[in-house]
Amino acid sequence: MSDVNHSCSSISTIKSSYSSKTILPLITCPICLEIFREPLQLPCQHNFCKSCLERITVDRWSRCPVCRGCYRVPFSGVGSFETNRTIINLLENHSYTESRPMLQAKCALCKLDDTITICEHCREAICYKCRRQHYDEFRKYICLKLNETQQETEKLIAKEVENIKNHEENIHHSTDMVNTIRYKVNELIDKIKQEEKKLLHSIQEFNNTEQRLLKEKNNRFQDLTKIKTFCLSSQEKLYSKEETDQEAIEIREKYEEYVINTNSLQNQILVVKTPRHRISFFNQDISFDAISLGFIEIKMELEPIESTIQLSQLKNYSIDKNIQNYSKQFVCSLSSTSQDQNELVNLSIINGNRCCPSSSKNHKRTPRIIGKRGTRDTEFNHPSSLAYSKRDKLIYVCDTYNNRLVTYGIDGIFQQVYKAISETGERRFHHPYAIHIDSNNRLYLIDQSERRIKVFNRDFKLIRLIGQYGHDIDQYLTPCDLCTDEQNNIYVCDAGGHRILKYNEQGEFLLAWGGLGTDNGQFKCPACICTMNGDRLAVSDWGNDRIQVFNCEGDHLLSIGHRGKLLAEFSRPLGLTYDETTEKLFVCDDGNNRIMKFNHDFSMTELVYSKIGFNGPYDILLLKDGQIIISEHRAHRLQII
Repeated sequence: MSDVNHSCSSISTIKSSYSSKTILPLITCPICLEIFREPLQLPCQHNFCKSCLERITVDRWSRCPVCRGCYRVPFSGVGSFETNRTIINLLENHSYTESRPMLQAKCALCKLDDTITICEHCREAICYKCRRQHYDEFRKYICLKLNETQQETEKLIAKEVENIKNHEENIHHSTDMVNTIRYKVNELIDKIKQEEKKLLHSIQEFNNTEQRLLKEKNNRFQDLTKIKTFCLSSQEKLYSKEETDQEAIEIREKYEEYVINTNSLQNQILVVKTPRHRISFFNQDISFDAISLGFIEIKMELEPIESTIQLSQLKNYSIDKNIQNYSKQFVCSLSSTSQDQNELVNLSIINGNRCCPSSSKNHKRTPRIIGKRGTRDTEFNHPSSLAYSKRDKLIYVCDTYNNRLVTYGIDGIFQQVYKAISETGERRFHHPYAIHIDSNNRLYLIDQSERRIKVFNRDFKLIRLIGQYGHDIDQYLTPCDLCTDEQNNIYVCDAGGHRILKYNEQGEFLLAWGGLGTDNGQFKCPACICTMNGDRLAVSDWGNDRIQVFNCEGDHLLSIGHRGKLLAEFSRPLGLTYDETTEKLFVCDDGNNRIMKFNHDFSMTELVYSKIGFNGPYDILLLKDGQIIISEHRAHRLQII
């Protein structure tokens, strides 16, 4: 009997091992070799992470990395590919129907090799022993915060009921005031209209008299003109005759008649004195004070709302690093009701694998949201790179899938759209992916579909092309970002070739460095680049989840971070910008939906906060007065904070 039990146990172990080995390839992305995140299915039936497809897709047509089959990218982007619901159910809903796929790997908490499952909350590999403790800590923390929020909400509801009554009374009172003002204004208008009627009547009488006199003068003028014409023509006729005839007699008779008429007209014009009428209007200007009906006074009384939620008290609680990372936005939403507006949540590393909130005086202003998904002037479809023209004081945005460039003022007001086809029918670009403006106000543009780098002047006339597509050392495969230094040398991120290329101002190749790998100085799809003080360059090594720092000759100086969710750790870093005044480096941590700020020596990090959080931060710009503008490619919008 014991032999039978032992045999059954061995068979169960073999099935479990076989199941793990079978399931693991099904839920692993062939590109990043990690468990799927938003799995999408290509027409060839192969599956990939959405973020991985977005990185490798650079044209309207592309090839599957597995079977090399050709597929066409939809106009709305790779996000339009069909989502593989089978894989999603396997990852997220499998626990509700049957036991989860059992995989043999290292537990994220106890760091021991064991049979693990994937946590629904933080997507980390957790062993069975740590799974309950992992969830208990998450539940305890969230329930505590929910209870505090409930108590605070009850107080706020009572206060809001009182505020609603006050507002209703104010509206009723303001309605009575509107009626009073309208009555006074109508009364004043009636008086003005009466005065208007009197003045216009006097003017009308004057006009009638002048019209009558004008008619009389015109009649006399016509009679006199007729007599003058008769005199001239009669004189010519009489000089042409040699003796008296019947026509001469008629002229004499008509002359005698006209003499009588002329004498009568002469008496009317010269003897009788015709009065000349003149009209004037003596305007009596009425000052605004004379017709003022009064004034409106609006008083504002600020009454502070007392809150029992103090973020500083959160330091007493310790919670798992993965739970804290996924609940930080919830904690930020609680902070908006806190009376102490000088504290925000910041993650600091303690006790190795634990983290807790701490106060920070980071950016905490209410963000201004620009745009949403769409095709109108103020809407976006996958906004990517940003650039700022100091001379024109304009912000340029690459609206990639709408195939255009959009400009805004530094106040966030829409200015202009540059379409792919100019008004003269000339093609400027096709799917702009990255943009940069140098010190001479020249615009550098990476054309995603044509895989070319174009340089334009401010009239959007093409100046030159930088480099070309190819596999040679001075050519690039997939350019995705660029920057220029003080000497106007051009540095290009070649994600397809996993390296950095350097050109001079005229576009002549100077050098290249990098290559596919994980060592210092090597890259895996370098995404973005920016210049720093001291002739240094910062490069976001997207595939290796780190930032690398080089000098202008390509010598490696420093590597920052690795894959993770704590401070100084990254998940697919993208856009970079450098503040020359404070010597701080800003990094868009796309996979973790956050923006990190590094000190000049990279020894301290802190987060840039927005009250609504970030969704796919792609690029970042520093504006005046400490303002920051961020493009979010998944949310299809800009944020100014």
